[in-house]
Amino acid sequence: MNFFIKLNAISALYALALFTAIELIINVSHISSITGWKWDDVYIVIAVINVIGLLLLTLMFIRLTKKWRQKSFWSLILWLPYFILLFLFFTFVVPLNSGVTLFPRFSLLIFGSCLLFPVYILFINQYSSPISIDEEEIMQP
Repeated sequence: MNFFIKLNAISALYALALFTAIELIINVSHISSITGWKWDDVYIVIAVINVIGLLLLTLMFIRLTKKWRQKSFWSLILWLPYFILLFLFFTFVVPLNSGVTLFPRFSLLIFGSCLLFPVYILFINQYSSPISIDEEEIMQP
């Protein structure tokens, strides 16, 4: 049971990380209207937040995976239902403005992020799992 809880917790954290990055990109108009900044300034701030967040979250995920000894690759699949639930819930709470459409480059960025995210999770799982070396390989001259 403990393994199941840890697996779902780290999968939910993965989904939350991608969800936050994508929602920041999607809601540029909301952020711009709330802060009063120009769209270009909001894009720059969001890019900086996403890059710093990616670096910090990568370190956090590696630490959690090592600490919990979470070597399961089920998290490659389990993040997706959490991501969908977060996205659906947030769409009901904060709908997009009716006149706002995403630029094609943002749609491509979001689509590419969703496709490459399992590779990111695989990298974290591979990097944080210990390397096992056979004793025979060490003993050979």
